[in-house]
Amino acid sequence: MTLDEKLEHFYSSVIDSATKQNIEIVEEYKKILQKNFEDRREAALRKAEANFRMASDNIIRERNRRVSAASMEIRRKVLERTAEISEEIFEEVKARLDAFMKTEEYEALLTTLVQNALRFSKGDAITIYINPSDQDKKSGLEQKTGASLTVSDRDFIGGIRAVIPSHSILIDNSFLTKIEEAKDNFTL
Repeated sequence: MTLDEKLEHFYSSVIDSATKQNIEIVEEYKKILQKNFEDRREAALRKAEANFRMASDNIIRERNRRVSAASMEIRRKVLERTAEISEEIFEEVKARLDAFMKTEEYEALLTTLVQNALRFSKGDAITIYINPSDQDKKSGLEQKTGASLTVSDRDFIGGIRAVIPSHSILIDNSFLTKIEEAKDNFTL
C-alpha cells in the first residue's frame, strides 16, 4: 500500500468516523428535542386542561348562582301572590260572615253555642261572652237559653266565648279564632 493509498484510506476512515459521529450526535439531538417537545406538549396540555376545568367550573358556578337567584325570585313572587290570594279569600270569608251574621241562622247558631257551653259546664259557674256587635241579640238569646250573657269588651267578630273559672277552662267558639286557625292551616 502506497502512502497515497494509506492517506486515502485514513481520510475515508476519518470521514466515515466523523460522519458516523455526526449522525449519532444529530440523532441524539433529535431525541433530546423530541423529548423536550413531548414534555412541553404534555405540560401545555395539562395546563390547557386545568384552565378548561377552571373555566368550566366557573361557568357552572355562575349558572348555578343565576339559577338559584332566579329560583329565589320566582319563589318570592309565588309567596307574594299566595299571600295576596289568601288575603282575598279571607276578605271574602269575612264578607260572607258579615252577611251570615245578619240572618236568623246566625242567631240559631249562637243559641246552640250557648246551650252547648251550658251543657259542658255541668252546672258549674260559667261566664258566656258575646261579641259587642251582637249586643242587640243579647236579651233574645238570654230568653231562649236561660243563660246570663255578658257583652265582651273585645271584638272577636262573632260567635261566643265562655269561661268556667273553677276549672280554668276557656271555650272559644269565636269567629276570630276560627278564622285565625283557618289561616294557620290554609295552603294554596
